[in-house]
Amino acid sequence: MDSTLLSTDIADGTIVSSYANITMDEFVALVEANPDIHFKFNAAGDVVVMSSSNIHTIVQVLIATRLANWLSSDALPGFWAATEGAYELDGWNSRPDVAIVPLLGKLIPREAPRFAVEIRSDSNTWRELRAKAARYLRHGTQMVWLVDTDARSVEVHCADAEVAVFAETDLIEGGPALPGFQVMVGDLFPD
Repeated sequence: MDSTLLSTDIADGTIVSSYANITMDEFVALVEANPDIHFKFNAAGDVVVMSSSNIHTIVQVLIATRLANWLSSDALPGFWAATEGAYELDGWNSRPDVAIVPLLGKLIPREAPRFAVEIRSDSNTWRELRAKAARYLRHGTQMVWLVDTDARSVEVHCADAEVAVFAETDLIEGGPALPGFQVMVGDLFPD
């Protein structure tokens, strides 16, 4: 990858790489060379600089902790909760905020996470997040949560199912993707 990066401002972040076929090796090198910048992939697979906030990070940790605690009871043997992992899925690069994945021992998995979470940031649009959810599902992810920290709600996407929106007082159940998992939406946000 050319060390001179061209940037373009767009509604859902600043595109750093204006092509979707950046290799994972190039992405890893970009992240390592710029440790103070938070890079993600948009729905098209372009590398974008994302605005991260304190609430985003706290919600990410709360979700990952809930999932890790549930997984520690052998709910899904061989699966783990992960944050900020990068995935290369048949030419589409992604980096969910939280995911449930098998321990594969690979630097960059080529299998879709079983479950993925994207937490909305100021630099995301709902259109962009919903496009990401659709791509995860097309690549084999069983369930995707889109988390809105402002509304304190979760939009749940599953293959062959209607999108469901859960408010702070609602209980989300894991269904076939996360059998036996359940959490009150309000427990995913700080008090």
